Amino acid sequence: MTSTGARGSVWSTVAVIVGIVAVGTVVAGLLHEPQPDPITIPGCAEVVQPEDSVRVNYAFAIEGDADNSEVPWRFDSKAQSMTDALIAALPTGATVEPEPFAPTFGFDAGAVRQSLDGQADALGTVTVGNRTGTLTVTVGLSDQPVGPCLAGFVDQRSTQSDGTVLDIQDSTHTTRVVASAIDGTRIDVNAKGVLTLEQVIDIALAPGLRASTPA
Repeated sequence: MTSTGARGSVWSTVAVIVGIVAVGTVVAGLLHEPQPDPITIPGCAEVVQPEDSVRVNYAFAIEGDADNSEVPWRFDSKAQSMTDALIAALPTGATVEPEPFAPTFGFDAGAVRQSLDGQADALGTVTVGNRTGTLTVTVGLSDQPVGPCLAGFVDQRSTQSDGTVLDIQDSTHTTRVVASAIDGTRIDVNAKGVLTLEQVIDIALAPGLRASTPA
């Protein structure tokens, strides 16, 4: 005859064993948590994960950029030819109003000479048909390679027949294309609320915006 006390001891022992196994399973799960699948981006051979993006982006921003003594758009003639090329690359029928602090829409050689990074900026409000938004075009020069794609900053990368690399980010309200030409020119076109992806690409690929194009 089995006593009640003995039966209770058996079930207590079983409960303890089950508890130990359960705890061990949880600990093992925490120690061997499955890693997320690698992020892939069309056209990108290497993708930097989100947690590394800030560090890498910062490194790219400060290494290999030309100063204002090396860029051709510090001269009025080149800055003007780049402005002409930018306006010519806008969609047919587009109108542009400069930002309040800028007298005209385009690149300013004087501002480039006063800058620390040698970049030239053109900012304006663009209207095409019934859509109005802002357009920012930044042209810089760098001797650094294009590098990996940054997750969250690049949706697609494509390489043109002349070797120009396009990093594309296309969302509901913002379309951005960064063109890295083989002569080292980096052309960053950012349109908000206006312009299609094709129109932004046309601006980024405008030959007149490149450092190697004569004024």
